[in-house]
Amino acid sequence: MKLSQLDTPVLLIEEDAFLRNMKHMQDLAVEANIAYRPHAKAHKSAEIAKMQIDAGACGVCCAKLGEAEVLVSHEIKDILITTPVISISKLTRLMQIAKKAKISVVVDNSNNITEMSAVAQTFGARPDVVIEVDVGQGRCGVPPGKAALKLAYEVMNADCLNFKGLQGYQGAIQMTEAFAERDAAARKAIGLLTDTAKIIRDAGLPLDYLTGGGSGTSIIDAAFGGLTELQPGGYIFMDSRYRKLEWDNGVGIPFEQSLTLMASVISLPGPGRCILDMGLKAISSDGGPPVPINLPGAEFKFAGEEHSELIFEDDICPLGLNDKVNFVPTHCDTTVNLYDRFIAYNGEDVVDVWNIAARGRVQ
Repeated sequence: MKLSQLDTPVLLIEEDAFLRNMKHMQDLAVEANIAYRPHAKAHKSAEIAKMQIDAGACGVCCAKLGEAEVLVSHEIKDILITTPVISISKLTRLMQIAKKAKISVVVDNSNNITEMSAVAQTFGARPDVVIEVDVGQGRCGVPPGKAALKLAYEVMNADCLNFKGLQGYQGAIQMTEAFAERDAAARKAIGLLTDTAKIIRDAGLPLDYLTGGGSGTSIIDAAFGGLTELQPGGYIFMDSRYRKLEWDNGVGIPFEQSLTLMASVISLPGPGRCILDMGLKAISSDGGPPVPINLPGAEFKFAGEEHSELIFEDDICPLGLNDKVNFVPTHCDTTVNLYDRFIAYNGEDVVDVWNIAARGRVQ
């Protein structure tokens, strides 16, 4: 099948670019002698998770328990859940998959540790526990230093839990455009995590696992040292925000744009205007409007849940009815969550279909 024959709106992956992105991250990790665990929240796809592991990833991350459940059901066997799992009902689900796969989960609260230990004993499970340290994100995590040591002792003394190490994620800096600013912030975040690890080691507790980082800081995270594992997510896709970043002091973007959206012109209501079949239900708006490809001067506007509009200069629209328009999304993660499948292609040919099996698994 040809791309032009696809019904729209449709989520596309240029397969060759996607595979080169995977290889580039693998090469980066090997050169830095560091493991990498891609974040499945970016793609929510068992097929892609398997490809990443086959390419050299040590496992995957999931942001939500529901994502992990789906991937375990598709034989993904090594998963870190990067968000605390709270409540007896969710901890019960956690232990059910911990009996089937190697599951690690972050904590930042004593009560969570106590409840997790009790549920683990009931199931005869023994998950790995990673203490989340707030290295600047201001979201989850205990403060760096002795607060993390206190929780490490609690995990070590809890029944049916293994203390694995520390997580430190500074997501707020991933889209900082200036390389020097992003570099300094990433090094500071890693320093807070490694300083905390030293406090824990000096207290006599074993600790050799430090996980964190992201796609926007991957080059910095790998080169700086300190982390034992990277958590990149969007590197396989990229989006318009990533493309604005200054990479490695201006050398260039190390990853290619593989993810795009294709829409169709469904109406020509007036001079210099066209209406597309892609609205708020088909592309996320949290990062701003998508960027049309090869249409310089075109202004994009959302026109409701099912529609959008392109407005052209000089009242001249170069598009006709049913013409196809491709876009770069501004946020790959939230756009992916709107679709059931990826259509992989090379050139003008459709080559595969990859299901987004964990779409909508927000619990």
